Amino acid sequence: MKGIVRGLFSLFSMNSNINLLPSLQRIDESICSYSTSAHIVQGSAEGFIIEAQRNGDSQPRHLFVKYVDVPKYGQKSWPDLRRTIHYCRTEVRFYNEILPLLRDGLEEEWVIAPEIYLAEYDVQGLMNEDESTAAKKADDVEQHPQYDESDMSVLHGKYGIIIMDNVVEINKCYQKAPLRESIAIASVEGLARFHASAFGNNVILGKVEERLCQYGGSYHLKNRNPLELKNLVKAWDEFIINIGPVNKEVFGMPSIKALGQRLFDMAEFVSEELSPAPTSSCATIVHGDYKAMNVFFTDNENGDTSTILIDFASTGVGLGMSDLAMHVANVALAEDLDNGMEEVLFERYYAALPKIIQDVYSVAAARRHYQYATVDFCRYILGRMWKGATVATFEQRNKNPNWAMINRSPEAAIKLIVRTDKYLKLIEEEKDAAQKV
Repeated sequence: MKGIVRGLFSLFSMNSNINLLPSLQRIDESICSYSTSAHIVQGSAEGFIIEAQRNGDSQPRHLFVKYVDVPKYGQKSWPDLRRTIHYCRTEVRFYNEILPLLRDGLEEEWVIAPEIYLAEYDVQGLMNEDESTAAKKADDVEQHPQYDESDMSVLHGKYGIIIMDNVVEINKCYQKAPLRESIAIASVEGLARFHASAFGNNVILGKVEERLCQYGGSYHLKNRNPLELKNLVKAWDEFIINIGPVNKEVFGMPSIKALGQRLFDMAEFVSEELSPAPTSSCATIVHGDYKAMNVFFTDNENGDTSTILIDFASTGVGLGMSDLAMHVANVALAEDLDNGMEEVLFERYYAALPKIIQDVYSVAAARRHYQYATVDFCRYILGRMWKGATVATFEQRNKNPNWAMINRSPEAAIKLIVRTDKYLKLIEEEKDAAQKV
């Protein structure tokens, strides 16, 4: 298919000293050797595209291995390393404990995720098994593992591994980034289907809260390093200096100039609105990192496009709109947003929810949550991804489709800023009105 990116599988290739053969032989004793066609290095894990050879079989097995070698991340501060370890723990638990429950409850057959053959981790001694994924407060002086560049012994032997089908080969899937409107519709309809699999199910959601992320979402305020919020206003002031010349009219608006302070002031309030209990009428399971490169597409014979989702490292209880708001910002080109793509994706997502959900979760409530989630996502992007960014930073990131469009294109970033300003004004008015009652 012309123009289709065959996913991360073709993006990176480099050497690795990790021997995966013993793990591969655990899932298939007949595997005698393997070759790696791509080695993908990301901030919290490594990926390997594997072709495994088997004794007495001319047909290789096509697999993808996700590996977290904890000592490799020892340069991170403990709050950030802790989050990396939680990502690993959450994803392993999702595949082993939650995915089977979701599949069992589906009315129509859907695999949701690739076939998983092995998912395990060992982080004993670094954190308790029942420890919350929520970030520690900045002034928390609780003891944590001691390590530095000269001594990482406490991290040695700690790892996580997930072995799954290579869906590009097995399911004839593909990836794209950015997503134009037609395929983005398939993506948000798949997202709605995922959310519907646990919407209002107190049993599943109770287990999700207990075993996965207490607060679903990679960008949830309670999952982030507190320094991101602390430095938010300064990060915005620097962003205006560095990116402001791209659109002086927008960045010259008083409400935009004050956006950093406004986001800081409203961060806790917005986050609370997006943090439902498992028993809340609108709570569901959220993917937590629903970007373009975490969705695989398959074109079916009937002309439809179906989806397979990956990377459940930030999955937990939340509002579906948190995933949708992130996805729109991540996948959409500025020109498509100018042509109404945001509203189209919102409407198609909501229409894809079963009527039984729409009966208890009105379109007005969903739209309000979407507005809150857009503001919340902008808070995260500013504090984490836009801090110190320049036009050159955007140009460099634009070479890698794994980056969100709002990190690749200043124009797409400005669209998010304008939407955030608009929605934040509504939230500020709502809060002020409530306080006057």
